[in-house]
Amino acid sequence: MNFFSEKSYKENLSMKLPLKIFIHTIFWFVFLLFTVLLSMVPLIGGLSASNNLIPHLIINFLWAASIFYLFYFYFIHFFEKRQLTKYLGFSIVSSILITLLFMPMHKLIYPKFDFFNYIFFIPPMAGSFILAQCGCLVRGFENWFTNIRQKAELENRSLRNELEMLKSQINPHFLFNSLNNIDSLIHTFPDNASDSLITLSDMLRYMIYETRTDMVSLNKEIVYIKNYICLQQLRFQDPQYINITFPNLCEDIRIAPLLLIPFIENAFKYSFNAGNLPVIEISLCCKHDLLQFFCQNYYKNEKSQHERPGGVGLGNAKRRLELLYPRKHNINIVDENNIFKVELAIQLA
Repeated sequence: MNFFSEKSYKENLSMKLPLKIFIHTIFWFVFLLFTVLLSMVPLIGGLSASNNLIPHLIINFLWAASIFYLFYFYFIHFFEKRQLTKYLGFSIVSSILITLLFMPMHKLIYPKFDFFNYIFFIPPMAGSFILAQCGCLVRGFENWFTNIRQKAELENRSLRNELEMLKSQINPHFLFNSLNNIDSLIHTFPDNASDSLITLSDMLRYMIYETRTDMVSLNKEIVYIKNYICLQQLRFQDPQYINITFPNLCEDIRIAPLLLIPFIENAFKYSFNAGNLPVIEISLCCKHDLLQFFCQNYYKNEKSQHERPGGVGLGNAKRRLELLYPRKHNINIVDENNIFKVELAIQLA
C-alpha cells in the first residue's frame, strides 16, 4: 500500500498571487532601470549599448530571468535543506554556464565584442551569481511570509482548536455506549467488564493529560487507537466484523496527537453489515519516517446525504493535516459502491 507522493495542494495561507506578481514586477522594473543606466556608461574598449538599447535590454532580461528563476524554483531547495556546499557549487557552476550561453549574443550588439577575453567575462559572471542569490532571496522571503501566516493562524486558533479537540476527544455518544456495554458485561462477564473499565480509564487519561503537547509518541497513539477499537468491538458479536493490521512496535517516531482517530470514528459511526466481512478494515504501517494509514468501511446505501460518511469531523482532520504537515502528506478519500475509504501517507521527519 504505497500511495505516498509529494503532490502539491492548494495552500490557503500561502502568499497571494497578486502580491507575488507585484514583488516580481518591482524587482524586474528596478533591474531594467539599472540596465538602462548602466548601458549609458562606456564599457572597456569604448563599447556602448546606448545605440542598441532594445536588443541589449532583451538579451539581458532573458539572461537575468534564466538564472533568477532557475534558483527561484529549483536550487532554493538545497539552501532550505542546509546543503550549503551543494548550493554554493551549483551557484558558481550555473553562473558560468549561463554566462557562456548568453555572452555570444552580444555579438549582435557589439561586433567587436570579444567574449573570450576574461575581462569581459568576469563582470557578467559575477552579475549572474548575484541574480541567482536574488532569486533565492525572493523565494525565501515568500516562504518566510507563508510560514509567518501559518504560525499566526495556529496561534490565533490554538484556544478554539483546543476546545474543539476536547469535544471531539471525549465523544459523549462513544462514552455512553461504552459505559452501557460495560454495564451489560458486569453480571455475565465481570472480568471482561473490569478490563473494559481499565481500558476506558486509560483512554481518558491519555486524552486529557498526554495530548497537551504538540507531538506524542506514535507507539502511544497506536495503543490509544487499539483501546478505542477494543471498546467498539463490544458492540459486535462477530469477531470478523473488524480487521485491523497494526505494527507491534514503531521506531521512536512522534506524531501530532489524535490525528487519525477521526477517520476511525467515522468508520464505526457509519458502518453497516451488508453481508460482506470484514465491515471495517484498518491498517497502519510505519517505515522509517513514513506513516501509511488505511481505513475502509461499508455503509448503508439508504442513508440520507447528511447521514453519509464524512462531514465536519473529517474536514477538521484534513485541515489539521494541512497546517501540521504542509507538503508532507497525501490523502485520498474514495466514496463509491457503499464503501468509504481513506488512504493517508505522512512524512513525519
